Amino acid sequence: MGIPTNTSPSSAEADQAAVEKIHAELKAWAQAHQRFLEVFLDSYVIIDPFSKVVDFNVAFTELVGESYRKILKVGLFADLLRTEFGVENCPSKQIISSRKLVRLDELSANTKAFPHLQLILSGVPIFTENDEFIGAFMTIRNVSAESELQKKYEERKKESSTDGLTKLYNKVYTESMLLRGVLGQVRGMHNLSFAISDIDFFKKVNDTYGHPAGDYVLAQVAQLLQKAARESDIVGRFGGEEFVVILANADQKGARIFSERFRNKIAETKFEFEGKVIPVTVSIGTCTLTEKDKEAAQKDGSAVCKELLTKADFALYYAKANGRNQTQQHEDLSADNQAGAGKNVAQKKPAA
Repeated sequence: MGIPTNTSPSSAEADQAAVEKIHAELKAWAQAHQRFLEVFLDSYVIIDPFSKVVDFNVAFTELVGESYRKILKVGLFADLLRTEFGVENCPSKQIISSRKLVRLDELSANTKAFPHLQLILSGVPIFTENDEFIGAFMTIRNVSAESELQKKYEERKKESSTDGLTKLYNKVYTESMLLRGVLGQVRGMHNLSFAISDIDFFKKVNDTYGHPAGDYVLAQVAQLLQKAARESDIVGRFGGEEFVVILANADQKGARIFSERFRNKIAETKFEFEGKVIPVTVSIGTCTLTEKDKEAAQKDGSAVCKELLTKADFALYYAKANGRNQTQQHEDLSADNQAGAGKNVAQKKPAA
């Protein structure tokens, strides 16, 4: 039996009879699957080829907030459960038009009972034994609570891994990502570099302009650093005025290019707080993972990470000790310079 399509008055009775026959076949289908439907926990609804609701369970009445009679009176699925796709692209119509299985995850919708819903909606077409399409069986799972919990989890996870002031990753998370990056380079045999930048004379900024001005400078520098980095890079704050970047697939030359671009951007930027212009520059130290480091990381990745951090810190100290507002790379330092920088870093001499 085909779906009635005639619209002339003379065919109205024939069309009505055809619709009633389809509804009878759908109810017979539901009866045949009654034992399965009785234990179905999610909301379900059976619709005809015109998206009109023919059968449903109690869970569906609770979801839409309407009585059994009202649901049948309203009729159309799209009027009972309003989705983000609107009436014209309602999931019921998608199933009818495609006559194929449809599954929609994280579907936003609303009903009389629930103004904000997150759903998993699935639908399968229903055919007669003669392979005639007569409607669809749709299941609706309300996952709003799970979605809200997941959202809160993601928010707390982000809070635990980011710095409140700058919104960059914090030290703990950045160090964990450095270890992951080192181990990843061992497997992939790619390049990886690490850069530490420090705002020059930052204590003077706080002392001269006040701590709110210092926070403003930190936030602005962090924003510029994030913009300078690629999506594949990890940008973090190590505390105080010290920022770090894990440069994925970057060799020594790439590390210098990035560092100098960022350093020049800071020097060129006008930092103005409450009408006062604050001079800001940064010093940067970098270090690049070597083949020897990759071999060592196969035995102890954490030790290699610690060594990488130490070398970049040596280079940063040397940059600050030799005039500031410059980039120094650990690979370019002589053995004597490395030793001198290391001694001063170990003694924790301030290099503001």
